Amino acid sequence: MPKLASLKSEKRLLDRQAADRIRSHILSGILPAGARLLETQISGELEVSRGTVRAALALLTREGLVEQVAFTRWQVSETTPRDAWELYTLRGAIEGLGARLAAGNVTDADEKRLRRTLADLASAVDEKRYQDVTDIDFRLHREIIDIAHHGRLAEQHGYLMQQVRFHMVHSGFYPKDYKVLAEEHAALINAVVARDANLAEQLAESHNEAEVKLLSAFVARETTGQA
Repeated sequence: MPKLASLKSEKRLLDRQAADRIRSHILSGILPAGARLLETQISGELEVSRGTVRAALALLTREGLVEQVAFTRWQVSETTPRDAWELYTLRGAIEGLGARLAAGNVTDADEKRLRRTLADLASAVDEKRYQDVTDIDFRLHREIIDIAHHGRLAEQHGYLMQQVRFHMVHSGFYPKDYKVLAEEHAALINAVVARDANLAEQLAESHNEAEVKLLSAFVARETTGQA
């Protein structure tokens, strides 16, 4: 397992800082799906107590990135087509609601912010900076959720998007046509700033439609194979 930087000199909220370090390794793919997480090893590398590590791993378990196996060991969560199907369908529902609410709250300042982010996305696509495209994509959806002014929705969306990123990194399930992705985001932003709540919700829900169809086929084959 790759080494984690020490936290010995840090004093505040060590369990959350430990979780941040481990989460970063998981979401970047340094720690692969299914990798075992040893409390003693992590404790030694971060230079914190095993209790702190245990609290950090419990936090990541609640986020869906880590799982405890038979209450005896920890590991990075696995990812399956069924997991991904659940994530993408839930994402559509949450972001649909967020877009509808955002369309009712959007201000001129919000529009400027969204337009800037959309321009960043278009530039990244044109320059084939695909890792940046993913980051900006996530940022744009987070900004729409922020405009919705719904605290619990924002919290759940944050957890969900971490799991979506985890699935993307560990399965290689990235968009196939980045130009289309940019066009879809432009249409969504136009609907939000036009205060067209119905269209904004529809576009946000259908944003991952291609992925959902593909994953549904995987899940159907998986279910048939188990029958």
